[in-house]
Amino acid sequence: MEALGGYRELAPAARLLGIGVFLFALLLTALLERLQFQLRATEASRWWASNGRDVVNALALAAMTVGLRAIGFAGPVSLAIAATLVIIVSLLQTSLARYPTLATFLSVAVSLLVGVPVVAAPRAVQAVFRGVIEGLFG
Repeated sequence: MEALGGYRELAPAARLLGIGVFLFALLLTALLERLQFQLRATEASRWWASNGRDVVNALALAAMTVGLRAIGFAGPVSLAIAATLVIIVSLLQTSLARYPTLATFLSVAVSLLVGVPVVAAPRAVQAVFRGVIEGLFG
């Protein structure tokens, strides 16, 4: 099952750099998902808004995948984790609509909170996602 990828421990300096890249990717994802949510409001009146949302979501997924690879995740496992994080952050945007003045701050704060397990317990996160992938696709 090595084709599924996994997690490899990096040297301490590389790990710190990777964590920085991952946190930047989380922040970028939160901001991109805020933009995607704002595009939803113009979707009915502008033909390009729906396609723009798709592009923004793809950029968020790519940024998150790069961030995960920087801390040692590889293969389909990194893509599954990235997709899950982007979906969680995207779903969060709907509930933040109630707080328009705090929405961007809350989006960034909650995104960082969602990313804590990936930084604090990467092997456990990898094991959970690998188990899910193996269970689904055997």
